[in-house]
Amino acid sequence: MEKNKIGKYLKYAIGEIILVVLGILIALQLNNLNDERKTENLRQVYYKQLLQDFENDKAYIKEYSSRIDSNMVKFRAYKEIYNQPNLPIFQIISEVRNLAWPLYNVQFKSNTTHTLQNTGDIKFIPPIIREQIIRLEKYKEQTEKVSKYNNDKSGEGTSAAANKFGSEEFAFKNIQNQPKLSEYLFEEKNLIELLFLLENSQFMKVESEKGSLIRFKKILSDMDEITNLINKELNK
Repeated sequence: MEKNKIGKYLKYAIGEIILVVLGILIALQLNNLNDERKTENLRQVYYKQLLQDFENDKAYIKEYSSRIDSNMVKFRAYKEIYNQPNLPIFQIISEVRNLAWPLYNVQFKSNTTHTLQNTGDIKFIPPIIREQIIRLEKYKEQTEKVSKYNNDKSGEGTSAAANKFGSEEFAFKNIQNQPKLSEYLFEEKNLIELLFLLENSQFMKVESEKGSLIRFKKILSDMDEITNLINKELNK
């Protein structure tokens, strides 16, 4: 009888242990499922933010490219004046004044990829998408740096001209009643030096803008590729 009781107690205890273990396993499974659901929801949010960033970047590129196209039209028209023989240097400089001189550094505003990297949530993004958005972000940062570097070089030319010959307002307005100053400024050798400085500045500006246009094409292509991958994930 004692052996039967012990046997029953053992069976009961083993049954209780099995039930407890099963309960723990079920709880862990439910917890894992809950974590996976939260992760998937977070991933969906990031996907939508990335797609919105791409739309914003595309709008920015379109606006920036339109400004560059307008600048290029002016630059080509300026270059055509050299087809006319024996133009006075002062006339050429007057044409230079009609070119687009403001310098705009390329600067993207989107930051979802930075957020993913800074929070560590980048690990929730599938590797094939993760690698491409990181690579795209690095290329965009390089584009910004190259744009700034070239624009800084262009600005050095205009600064050198301003330091030696004064501002545009000074040269073409303020000294009209100052014959001594006008005589110095409009002396041929000084006009030639001024023209060289402005020409070099404008050349750097144009090269910078051409380079940005080339880089924009790659950025747009990469964004389209990533967009297709994200849409596939969203439609699963």
